[in-house]
Amino acid sequence: MPVKDDFIGLLHNHGSSAVYHRRDSVIPCPCQTPEGFRDPEWHDANPAAEVCDERGFLSDPNATTEIQVKAFIQPSQTTRATRMAPEYLVEMFGEIQEGDHIGIFPCEWSGKQLEFYNWSQNGEDWVLYNGRNYMVVAANLFANPETGEPRHHWEVGMRLMTEPLNG
Repeated sequence: MPVKDDFIGLLHNHGSSAVYHRRDSVIPCPCQTPEGFRDPEWHDANPAAEVCDERGFLSDPNATTEIQVKAFIQPSQTTRATRMAPEYLVEMFGEIQEGDHIGIFPCEWSGKQLEFYNWSQNGEDWVLYNGRNYMVVAANLFANPETGEPRHHWEVGMRLMTEPLNG
């Protein structure tokens, strides 16, 4: 059985349930400069206009992905039985805080691609696990060790969000 199938089987049988919520709009805000940066002065001059996200895009309900997913999730301080050295954790989180977790997620679940790069830090994107919401502070994409195909699984640093969300 291929490595990827083994991994998905392990997730189905032993993974924890989580909710992946990602808003990934591609509607550029009129405030974007020709260089692609946000212009706060445009928003000051147009106070009735919708406020864009930190990437300079407007919200798009059709671009929201929210799915139940299985993943391996554990507190970052509990690294026994993993290959993660303390130096790796410091690289992911900077200072490790109470509530930080490591998640190992598939690249695809239920026919949907999971994408953890450019994760919003303002609460629009989150992972719900064990009744608590997390934002992703670091993400590494790992290749399939059998084929070299670049999208096998994600290892993500998850930081507990201080404000509870409805999710």
